[in-house]
Amino acid sequence: MVPPPVPGATPLPEDRVGRNIGVGCFTFFIGAVSGAMAGVAVGKVAGFFARCTPAPGLPACEWWVFAGWGAAIGAVTLPVLALWRLRRADRAADAAFTDRG
Repeated sequence: MVPPPVPGATPLPEDRVGRNIGVGCFTFFIGAVSGAMAGVAVGKVAGFFARCTPAPGLPACEWWVFAGWGAAIGAVTLPVLALWRLRRADRAADAAFTDRG
């Protein structure tokens, strides 16, 4: 028989899995969008130094290449960093809970 949960105790591992999946999926999309915007900014700087004049209405020369690489990097790094921080906090909470118990 499983004892009832104690208020203020650390969450069960099953609860953490669901939380981690939600955080990972959300930060994947946010990282892709923010990485693409940062990539286009890098493309503007690269275009300035290459003396490239973009077509009217476009932010930079070959902006799609910079946006694609930025989106790929952002979609990987933001979830990894967010989940890494969550796991660090989980380890600290688990250690504090076992020290009290």
